[in-house]
Amino acid sequence: MGWPADIILTGKHARLVPLEPSHDEAMCLAARDGELWRLWYTNVPSPERMLDEIARRLDLKAKGSMLPF
Repeated sequence: MGWPADIILTGKHARLVPLEPSHDEAMCLAARDGELWRLWYTNVPSPERMLDEIARRLDLKAKGSMLPF
């Protein structure tokens, strides 16, 4: 059995969409705010590694081991 088809979850204040490469710029901007990749208690790639991390997660999705949003 595989993953369910891509879905978009919509609430009153937020919308959760499946991860895709076009999210790179916005995710880099969010990570730069506070240099999140430097924090010991979170797992956020640096802006320079963001696109590689997106590709890694999408590969895991294709293999059936992750459902990244």
